[in-house]
Amino acid sequence: MNTIRSTGLATLLLLFMACKPLERTPQSDPDLTLSADPFPFGGDLTLVDHDGNSFHLADQQRPFLLFFGYASCPDACPQTMARLASAYTILGEDARDLRTLFVSVDPGRDSPEMLKSYLSHFDVPAIGLTGARDSIDAVVKRYAAHYEVGEQGSAAGYLIDHSLYTYLIDQNGDLRFFFRSSHTAEEIATVVRQLSK
Repeated sequence: MNTIRSTGLATLLLLFMACKPLERTPQSDPDLTLSADPFPFGGDLTLVDHDGNSFHLADQQRPFLLFFGYASCPDACPQTMARLASAYTILGEDARDLRTLFVSVDPGRDSPEMLKSYLSHFDVPAIGLTGARDSIDAVVKRYAAHYEVGEQGSAAGYLIDHSLYTYLIDQNGDLRFFFRSSHTAEEIATVVRQLSK
């Protein structure tokens, strides 16, 4: 009887160990592997930067993180910028050529001056981009993103529902990865480092 009980307990222990999920680290997480080939969306863009100059992605020849947002965003945008600031800190010297593009989906309120002031509050080497509504819409479509302007009348004027992805673009202007809002600063740094390998 004791032998049967011991055998049963041993079997249960083996089953428990077999079913226990393996710990996943950023290094072993298959979701954090840089795409070998560029994604079929994304690509070039021409908008106005926060200094009022024309910005053409194809001329840059450096890696970028790209995020769609707006300066009056009460939560998601500041949270994303804070997470990117942490990722830059983790990357250290590995981020020396990396810049962040903050593409406004609110050109009616986000002038170049407004974007420059907004981005100065974050420890991120960011370039604010704005432009005519149709130019922004073309970029949003190219990156398979979305946004929707809410009803006006609140104290904030109006809110905008928008995509929360952050896109990683390599030095050739190709889209290589997109981060969800659930990705941590450590995970962002892990993927960005793969660009230089």
